[in-house]
Amino acid sequence: MTQFLKHQLYDILNRPGPLWLVDANFSGANLREVSLVGANLTEAQLSGANLERADLSGADLKQTLLRETKLKRARLVGANFQQAMLKRANFFQADLENANFRDAEMKNSIFLEANLKGADLQKAHCQKAVFKKANLVSADFSEASMDEASFKEAVLDSARFLKSDLCKTDFREASLVGATFEDANFCDADLRGADLRKANLHKVNFQGAILQNANLEGADLSGADLRNAVMYDANLKNTTMPDGSVHE
Repeated sequence: MTQFLKHQLYDILNRPGPLWLVDANFSGANLREVSLVGANLTEAQLSGANLERADLSGADLKQTLLRETKLKRARLVGANFQQAMLKRANFFQADLENANFRDAEMKNSIFLEANLKGADLQKAHCQKAVFKKANLVSADFSEASMDEASFKEAVLDSARFLKSDLCKTDFREASLVGATFEDANFCDADLRGADLRKANLHKVNFQGAILQNANLEGADLSGADLRNAVMYDANLKNTTMPDGSVHE
């Protein structure tokens, strides 16, 4: 792994891009507002680095180490974080539209108010991650692990959560219109006030979940497990119930 001195770092970052920085070590470096558009940072070390407001659009960060990295308000459109280590990284208000987080390790990471529209998070490990007020329209979380993650007030319309583990997640007041959760596990999740209109909830496990005041109008709950679920004041108009009947 290549470790750079301060003057070397300055020289490298001022070269014309896209830069080849495979296996480079930028741990703890101040890279605030730098341009790394299209850079190849595969297997690089960026743990503890400050990349606030940096531009890494289209950058390749596959298998990169980004533990506790600051990426607040960074531009990361189309960036590749596949299999990256992102524990406790901070993406506050970052632009991550169409980013790839497949198989990434994202425990305790912060995506507060971030834009992840169309992002690919299939099989990602997002336990206790914070997606509060994030834009996750059409994002794909299929087969992801998200125990105790927070999606409070997030927008997840048309998102996909096929076979995802969502135990004890917080979806209070989230917008999930037309989202797909087929075969997902919502055990003990909190969906109070969530908008689930026309959502695909086929064979979902809602054991112990709280759906109080949730809007399930036109949703498909066929085959779902609602044992011990709290449905008080939920809107079930035209909802397909677990037994296949349609609620009036």
